[in-house]
Amino acid sequence: MTVFPFQIGEVTSLYHRVLKSRDLSTETAAAELKDVVSLSAEAKRQKILEETQSAVLNRIKNGS
Repeated sequence: MTVFPFQIGEVTSLYHRVLKSRDLSTETAAAELKDVVSLSAEAKRQKILEETQSAVLNRIKNGS
C-alpha cells in the first residue's frame, strides 16, 4: 500500500483511533504483529520538498 504525504495525517489519526478502541487484553496477545507502511519514492520526494518549503517559509516569516 502506498501512502502519499497528504494522507499521512489521516492514516495516523485512524491508526490512533483503532488502537484506542482495542481491548488491552488482545494487545498483549497480538504484541508480535506489526503494521508496515511503505512510502513510494515520489511520495518521499514530495514530503521532503514540502518540509523544506515550510522550513524556508518559517525562516522568512520569523526573520531568522
